[in-house]
Amino acid sequence: MKIIYKDGTVAECPQDQELHVLRHTAAHIMAQAIKRLYPQADFAFGPATENGFYYDVDLGDTKLTDEDLAAIEKEMKKICKENLPIKPFILPRAEAVKLMEDRQEHYKIEHMADLAEETEFSFYQQGEYVDMCIGPHLTYTKALKAFKITQQSGAYWKNDKENKMLTRINGVAFRNQEELDAWEKQQQEARERDHRKIGKEMRLFMTDDLVGRGLPMFLPNGYTVWQELENYIKAKERERGYLHVMTPCIGTVNLYRTSGHWDHYRENMFPAMEMEGEDYVLRPMNCPHHMMIYANQPHS
Repeated sequence: MKIIYKDGTVAECPQDQELHVLRHTAAHIMAQAIKRLYPQADFAFGPATENGFYYDVDLGDTKLTDEDLAAIEKEMKKICKENLPIKPFILPRAEAVKLMEDRQEHYKIEHMADLAEETEFSFYQQGEYVDMCIGPHLTYTKALKAFKITQQSGAYWKNDKENKMLTRINGVAFRNQEELDAWEKQQQEARERDHRKIGKEMRLFMTDDLVGRGLPMFLPNGYTVWQELENYIKAKERERGYLHVMTPCIGTVNLYRTSGHWDHYRENMFPAMEMEGEDYVLRPMNCPHHMMIYANQPHS
């Protein structure tokens, strides 16, 4: 598999980098497809990931549907068939900023301002699409043979909740169709084994947003399984000399000040509750209580 570096050098891709380069190129091809379908699109970041790729994009008031995602994937396949050459070029800061201004890439311009003054700006172009990137990439769009857009979600610009919420479009890419088919089969098997699906079908547990997302309420069948597992584990622990204790689910704020947890983790703990002139907090961990048990009597 041939790849091209930002200085124009073409070489065989190291085997351990193939998927990364494929997926990074897929992000650029997806961005080109999005720009063709949504000319107002303003792009943020579009990296390769461990399992695929994504691009964060500002589409204005446009909200994408599943049909829209399918249309983007279809346009990506069209771009691959066009077999556009992917060519790098490098510009000094002033020219790079001018290029992004001409293309109305506001997020790219903001990102450029965050980089050191002496930064060298490299770009990759395929057809009418230009993206700021350090590469490397495939040499032609046709080299991307197996990919799929999987979902969309929201993502804040620069991961800052004070910034605008962008649309994150995710996809996967592989070396060939066989690898993509294997991934899709694995995903289907995972859906069949989804604990939420099995839990509902076997009446093991239920959830309700009024109680809280991710807070299961175990039904009789599920709690029976829970108890059997708990009994088995505790029996094995007792066989090995483990002694069980039980401590309260709350503790005073002073307990966690003494342990140091209050100063370090207060922002991630539940708020303190005042009861009878004392501040209590829902315990985030067991160790302070257990240390008090240990300190209750002398040890050699």
